[in-house]
Amino acid sequence: MTDLTPQQVMEQLRTRGYETGEFRSPLRHFRGKLDSITGSMVQRGQMPQARLEVIYNFSEVEVFESTEPYPFPVVQVSLLHSNRVKSGMGALGASMDKILNAGLDENAPQEQAKNQDALVGKVQEWKVTPGHLMPNQDEQGQWKDLPREAWEVVYVEGIGGTPHSGVAAPTAGIAPAPAATPATGITPTQQALNLLDGLTQQQWNNVVFQDPLVKGDSALTNSIINGTFLTPLEASGMVTKDDNGIYHIKKEG
Repeated sequence: MTDLTPQQVMEQLRTRGYETGEFRSPLRHFRGKLDSITGSMVQRGQMPQARLEVIYNFSEVEVFESTEPYPFPVVQVSLLHSNRVKSGMGALGASMDKILNAGLDENAPQEQAKNQDALVGKVQEWKVTPGHLMPNQDEQGQWKDLPREAWEVVYVEGIGGTPHSGVAAPTAGIAPAPAATPATGITPTQQALNLLDGLTQQQWNNVVFQDPLVKGDSALTNSIINGTFLTPLEASGMVTKDDNGIYHIKKEG
């Protein structure tokens, strides 16, 4: 897997101008702040060659609908890049275009339209919606346009769209409390453990993903999200949990 720079990813993305011609997150509808758009070249399964996988990185996540409990304040939504209208990326780009470029002539070229980078740093809502026709094989193995689900941006704070019914948008101008600055020389893993000591799982989730040192280590944050970070530490006795669900870290010496 080859990581690309944010600039290389942005050069491939658009909100309109798609050519005519899958979900790894349990979330189906959420609000969050888009912190960054990153990407990697991946090759899986029957892929004849590597393709760009675009990753949208969110924080301050508020879940409206999910297929399973999701207590984390961060999420990554990944899509394989495509320039085709009838694709997951095409459906997502069209929904962004509808909000970002409202009022701009639909025949105006992409160069005159706001691109996906205009969404970075903004609070927005993403939702999985049905009925998007995309090429797929039917039961007889024939390629046809079949309805599929796809991600869409349905609301961008301060720009447009329709927010989740009955849920007030976050109040503008009120920033979350800044995370404590870690001591010099401490590793992201050590910082995550320092934050864990004396907290429950939910309390830890609320602070660990906001810590700048931890957030900077994507492998660490992924291991926390998928549950593989704490398991070996508990098995080794380095981390224990008392009857009240509070974690404790074994001190050296």
